[in-house]
Amino acid sequence: MTDAARSAGPPERMCPSTPASNATVFLGMITPAGRVAYVTPAVPAEVALAGADDSDAPIESRVRLAGPCVTSSCGFWTGSHCGLGARMAASYAETAPPAEETLPKCAIRRTCRWFAEQGPAACPACSHVVTDAR
Repeated sequence: MTDAARSAGPPERMCPSTPASNATVFLGMITPAGRVAYVTPAVPAEVALAGADDSDAPIESRVRLAGPCVTSSCGFWTGSHCGLGARMAASYAETAPPAEETLPKCAIRRTCRWFAEQGPAACPACSHVVTDAR
């Protein structure tokens, strides 16, 4: 291992459901069915934000955005993990049929907080999340 790799530490964890004010990555579009149509490779959040029309609906109800996990600055942070990611994965597992073997193509999976903590169970639930930024 190189000195640079040792000093780099673990990757910064990304929140897959962040408000526009903290967004750095455009994760995907919300379809009329309320699911995320993921965009890969990663696209800067500015692309989605610049393309936002003058709709009265919050941008977060039309696109999914990701940004750095803010841990203790977030109401879902439990002190050790993301409570929203855990709750979403557990709820989806209880109500949905068994997960598909193939995970959706996601631009942030390598650094995603939910995936790091919940594993592949987070992915099917994630595609159904629409951020409420009100």
